[in-house]
Order: sequence, then structure tokens, then C-alpha cells
Amino acid sequence: MFSHLHVHTEYSMLDGLSRLEPLVLRAKELGMDSLGITDHGGMYGAIDFYRTAKANGVRPIIGCEMYVAPGSRHSRSPSEKTPYHATVLAKDNTGYANLVKLVTKSHMEGFYYKPRVDRELLEAHSEGLIFLSGCPSGEVPGLIAQGRMDDARTTAAWHRDVFPDYHLEIMLHGGVPELPAINSGLLELHKDLEIPIVATNDSHYVLKEHAPLQDVLICIHTNTNVNDERRLRMTEDSYYLKSPQEMQSVFAEMPDALSNTLAIAESCNVEFDFSAMRLPEFQIPDGVTADEYLTQLAQEGLSRRLGTVTEEDEKRLAYELEVVKQTQYANYFLVVWDIARFVRARDIFFAVRGSAAGSMALFCLGVTDVNPLKHRLIFERFLNVGRNEMPDIDMDF
Repeated sequence: MFSHLHVHTEYSMLDGLSRLEPLVLRAKELGMDSLGITDHGGMYGAIDFYRTAKANGVRPIIGCEMYVAPGSRHSRSPSEKTPYHATVLAKDNTGYANLVKLVTKSHMEGFYYKPRVDRELLEAHSEGLIFLSGCPSGEVPGLIAQGRMDDARTTAAWHRDVFPDYHLEIMLHGGVPELPAINSGLLELHKDLEIPIVATNDSHYVLKEHAPLQDVLICIHTNTNVNDERRLRMTEDSYYLKSPQEMQSVFAEMPDALSNTLAIAESCNVEFDFSAMRLPEFQIPDGVTADEYLTQLAQEGLSRRLGTVTEEDEKRLAYELEVVKQTQYANYFLVVWDIARFVRARDIFFAVRGSAAGSMALFCLGVTDVNPLKHRLIFERFLNVGRNEMPDIDMDF
């Protein structure tokens, strides 16, 4: 019948009201077996959403409403203050990985008022992604609203060529004066360029009666007062999680736009495996194992930090290194050592707190500054062979 593909949650900071569990339960109550999440500029809620949806028998569709720079993501000119919007969904695990890369680079490389990507990044990380043209702030809808149909056609064709799964996003909300003209232009492009259309409802809250609360949230976001007639607002209450029947009524003349939501939902199959441990990999010198390299570093550090080494010191370090070997955490220790080495070389103040202070190995590596033998600290509080979860090295910088 219908699947929501454009949904904002509480993780659209000060712009979304929907909490994850009520949102998923409402979708299930309405008879929908799939649901998207497309928060502004980030994916902070993606994993919790995935877990919640899976636990309730709802197919999770992981996405993001991204900000796209009009020019280069590196530009900081005044014209770049208002980027375009685009709805991007992960079709599979490759698409999820590319979506993560895009979001990360938008913050690390393109942040200017908003975390932005550009066409260069979109081309480089397009595999496995479904791209929707976005809300009225999208590039193609914006060009249509300006009466620049030729530019809109060229832009839509570019997106179609880069993203095999490119759709023109149709929204039907009242109170948006330019929306009828935008939708008319999108339908024209649909016919001319044979790009499929898809129906979305720009959901920001779960129930229709939550609209006044969303209005207050926008006031907080924009630092305005509810009595200010000139402020930014959603002028009507249609931005909730509508039922399939309501969407069918709204899009009665565009059945293909509705059926395409299901086709997209069924093609999205991101699967996470939470049983496997995934840690950064330290690049170990050729010819040695992680355990051997860790032992070498720790023994060098023992002499360097203590000067005079006793039999008790050597025995304690050997014992700890054997426990690390049995629990297979040598790579983890090396990663943390690399971090500590980096910050020390740059005179960045840091400290380690908690049970990690009981490790002679970490003391020898220069991760901690506390000799656990001198202070009679117990290593087993930090790590022992009977522990079935990762040790926790808490570092404050």
C-alpha cells in the first residue's frame, strides 16, 4: 500500500519530535511493515532505529536528508549558507557504508552552517544508494520554483546518470505556495526523462495532534516566539505519520507514486551483525604478530619507566601480557597506545581513569602514569580470562 520514506525523528535536532519507539509502533499499528528514517544531516539515531524496528517486525530503511552544497563543499562564500536538501537511502550494506562516508565527510570537510556534501562526493560514493530529489528545498524542486525548467532538467538528468535508483519526490502539503508549481514541474520531468516518481510525507511528528508541540520546537530552534507572525513555521498539521489510507486519498491521482514507495522499501535490505566485535586495526610491522609487537613495546617501556626493574615487575608484566594474549586484545592495546603516543607528542593533556590504572602493561606503554604495583592496584578488575566483555580504557583529553 505505502511506506514512509521521508521521516524525521528526535535526532533531527530541534526539528523532529518523533521518538523512535512510538514512531515504529505507530507505523506497525497503521499496518505498515517498513519505515524509513531520514534525519537532517546526521545518522545519530540509525542504530537505535534499526534495533527498534527489527524488534517490532518492521523493515528499517536507513537514510538521511543530506545538505548539498550549490558548488563545492570546500567553499565558504555567502552563497553557500543555504545548501540544497536531498533524501538519500541505503539500499544495502554497501549503500550504508557509502552513506556513512558521505555523512562523515559532510561534517569533516564540508561543514559551513550545515554539514554539506557536493557532487564530487556524491559521484564517489553513489553505489548502493537510492536518491530522492527531496523537499521543496531540493536542487531540482528549487530550480523549478524559480522557473528554470531547463536547468532543472539538466540537474535531474545528472542525478539519474549518477544514481541508477533516482526518483522525483512528490509531496502534497498545504500551506506551501510554491509546491503545486514544483509538483507540476516534477511530473513534466517524469514524462520527459522517464524518471520514476515517489510519494512522501515530510513527517516530523507521530500524531496529527502533536502539531502544536512541533511548532514550539521550531520556535526553540529559531529562537523566536509563538506569537511572532513573521517566524518560520509549518503552516498546517499534515506533517505527521499518515496512514496508508490517508496517503492513498491524497495521492489518488498518482498511484504509481504510492506503489513505488513499496518497491523502494522492498529493495532496501541493510543488515547489521551485532555479534561480531569490530575494532580499528593497528598496522603492525611486517614479520611480527600483534602479541609479539605489544610484548616488545611493553618490555622496552618497563625499563624506560622504572629504570631498575625487579623480578616482581617482570612477573606482573608477563602475567598481564599472557592474559591479553588469551583474551585476544593485543590489537586493542596497540590502538590505545597509538592514541596516547599521538597526544603526548603534541602536548595534549590527557588522563586515564577507572580500572585501567591497574594495568602494568598500560603503564609501560605510556598510556597511564600510575605504577599499579606501587599502589597495589589489581589488574583483574580491568581484565581477566573469565571476563566475556571488552575491557574499558576511559581516556579524557
